This record gives sequence, structure tokens and C-alpha cells, in this order.
Amino acid sequence: MEHDITLSGHGFRLEPLTHKHVGDLAAMVDPDLWAGMATPMPVGEVGLMNYIEDSQALEGCYAFAVVDEVSNEVRGSTALVDHQGAARRVEIGRTFYDRAVWGRVVNPVCKFLLLEHSFERLRVHRVQLRADARNVRSLAAIERLGATREGTLRGFRDGQDGSRVDSVVFSILAPEWPVVREGLLARIDPLRAIAGLGGPDATALLDANGPTPLAAVGASVPELGMAEEPSLELAGDQPPLGARRGRAPRGRLARRRRLR
Repeated sequence: MEHDITLSGHGFRLEPLTHKHVGDLAAMVDPDLWAGMATPMPVGEVGLMNYIEDSQALEGCYAFAVVDEVSNEVRGSTALVDHQGAARRVEIGRTFYDRAVWGRVVNPVCKFLLLEHSFERLRVHRVQLRADARNVRSLAAIERLGATREGTLRGFRDGQDGSRVDSVVFSILAPEWPVVREGLLARIDPLRAIAGLGGPDATALLDANGPTPLAAVGASVPELGMAEEPSLELAGDQPPLGARRGRAPRGRLARRRRLR
């Protein structure tokens, strides 16, 4: 559905997905990037326009373009889907990123912003994520968020080859959010982990002093130890959306600053 929500932080901005993003998203989608996706590949700008209009037509769907705030480049798209206010639940899905930023901090930042909005503004009790049961890297990446693996939906959807595909369901509940939050912040900003900082007081102190160098440079920063992006699936009645994993260069800090 159409919305006016913008989420910003740690060098990225999630802004409402509209027709103005068609050209940038169409340029990053090709058969190699889309290989393994459950949904038909949107072909060219017309295909992307239809994809965006489908997102806007889905009730309870908040679709976003992912924008690097430093370069102002569009880096992909993600969404909160199937939001049910009375039931206090939502799902993260419809996610794909430009191959150039795979393995960098864009994914944990997006998950942080979406989860923060879900738990602290939408006040949901449950956030769900799904992944293709065959995608080992995707499953590991979702578990790394701190999500609980709940089980497998057998024969849940049609695969690209016509076979039936199993989907694994994960969730994060509101009482688990504080721990998940600190884990994501440690991944987004390694200086937190180096300093051994944690908890709301330490977070408030760092935030009050402004963004650290690593928190403000957008997609240019690799995430330590993360060379693959997770693929997520669509919620609702449409087929899930998963992404073929590509390998991106591993990044590491050239030198760790000592905190005095």
C-alpha cells in the first residue's frame, strides 16, 4: 500500500518505494542477479513499474527503496509486509540488493531499521521472516539476526523449475528485541563490539556523541565476516522472493582504534 514512512540511520535511508526508483532498480536487475528468485523477473522499467505497483496494491505492505545517504544511490528494495495491527504481527520480505553491496553493512542496517520500526512504532509482538529451505547461507544469515527457527512449511510454493519448494519460518518476538537490537548494532558499528559496549545507556552515550566513522559511510563499509546477503521470501498470497547469493569481497578493518 502507499505510505509516507521514511526510516533513516547508520548511513542509509529507507524511503517509500515509488515510480521515481524505477530506473535505478531496473538497472540492477538482470538474469544473473534474479536467478533463484521465486517471482518472475521484472523486465526493464515496465517490469519494475509493475512490481512497484503490485507492492503498493498489497494491503499491509510498506515497501521501501534502500538509499545510501552518502552517495544518494539506490541500493535495493525491501519491505514490511502483511502487517496486521489487531494481531500485532508483520513480516519482512520483498528484499533484493544491488550486487555491488552484497556482503556489506546494508543488510544488517536495513534489518535494524525495519525491526526498530516494527517493535517500537508499530508495536507488533511478532516479526516473521521466511527463506527457501535449500538456501543454507540465507538460513544462517537469518539465524544470525537472533531470529528463532520455528519450522518448515513443506511444499509451500512452486519453484522456478516447477518443483515444490519448502520454506523455513523464523520469528523475533518483542521481548527478544533488546538483545537482537544490540547484536545488530555491534555488527553495524564494530567500534561498539571492540569497546564491549551494550545496553541502552551505552547506546545513548554513543548516539549522543554523533555517528562513529563506520556508522556514517553507507554501503562503502564491508561487514566483518559477512560475505553473503540473505535471501528473504514474500509474505502473503504471492510467491516468496529469494535471491541467489553472489560472493563479494571480504572487508576488514585495516586498523582498530583504541578507545581510551
